[in-house]
This record gives sequence, structure tokens and C-alpha cells, in this order.
Amino acid sequence: MSKTNIQMEINLTWDLFVIVFFTVIIAYTFIIGRNQSVKIIISAYIAILTADSIGNLLERYFMGDKPIIRLWETPTGSSSLIILKIVIFILTIVLITTRGKFQINMASSNSTMMRLAQSMAYGVLSAGLITSTVFIYASGASLIQESNLIMNDAVLTIYKQSQLVRLMMNNYNVWFSLPAIAFVVSSFFGNNEEA
Repeated sequence: MSKTNIQMEINLTWDLFVIVFFTVIIAYTFIIGRNQSVKIIISAYIAILTADSIGNLLERYFMGDKPIIRLWETPTGSSSLIILKIVIFILTIVLITTRGKFQINMASSNSTMMRLAQSMAYGVLSAGLITSTVFIYASGASLIQESNLIMNDAVLTIYKQSQLVRLMMNNYNVWFSLPAIAFVVSSFFGNNEEA
């Protein structure tokens, strides 16, 4: 009897990266609970504004074609700005979520299925918001200034190769607005607690 070798081949693609990232964030949502997930989403909104504003100010005053103040030379100013925005974005989310002096106390539903559905929804929404924002920043676009989605070569290659990355970037406005819509919709459900 001959032994057959079964080989399993896994291709590392950006679609796989997006799926794994979503799965990790959704699993983390179930670990930390709905209240902390909502805190992460609120932190992400604040982080988007913070990273974009600080990045745009730094570009204008220090890194642009004709900076007002030249503190350092940046041979690849746009890539420095991209990395800076992503770092500020992630750091702001972490700091506000872990050190923010506010609490989220959502009204809880009596139904276990409703609580699970809400946790799953908030996990998907936070993953979509964070992932699409990182891809938008990586493309070199600004979220608070009117700009076209001008992509650098690396992101353009990823964009062409991955259907999920295209979905995330083309529908960024949907990913940005869905958490807020979910907050409004979920406010109509659950038990009202009076302080």
C-alpha cells in the first residue's frame, strides 16, 4: 500500500489578510463585550480625525513641496506621512480605549440571541471601519480634506489583486457611516435604565 501525500497549499493574499483581520477583531469583540466594542468604534472615529488632522498639518508646515518650516529632509515625504497617519490612528485608538476616562453602558437586551447579534455586528463594524481607514491612509488619501483616491504604487497593486481591499476602499463611506447608524438603531432596543 503506497502512502499518499496530501498537500495543502495556502496562498497568502490580501483577501486572506482582510478575512483574518476581521475574524480577529470579531473574536476580540466577543472577549471584551459590547460596551468596550462601542468604545473602540468611538475611539476609531476620534482617531480618524486626529490622525488626518495632525498628518495634514505636518504635511502643510513641515513636509510639503514648499514647507513653511523645514526641520528635516524627507526624501519620501508621502510615505513618511502615510506611516505617520497610520501610527497616529492606531496609537490614538489604543490610548483612548485603554486610558479614556469614559464608560459605555449600553442598555442590555433580555434576549441572548440579540446580545450575540449586537456583539457580532459591532465586531464587523469596528473591523470594517479600522481596516478601510488603514487602507485609505495607506493609499495616501485624506479623509477630512477633499481628495481623490490617489493611490501609491504599492496600494494600487494590492487594490488590483484583492477584491476585498477594493470592497473596503470603494465603500469607505459605508464603513464610516454604518457604526453611527447601528448606534441609532440599537438605541431603540433594550431595557431603558433611568439614573
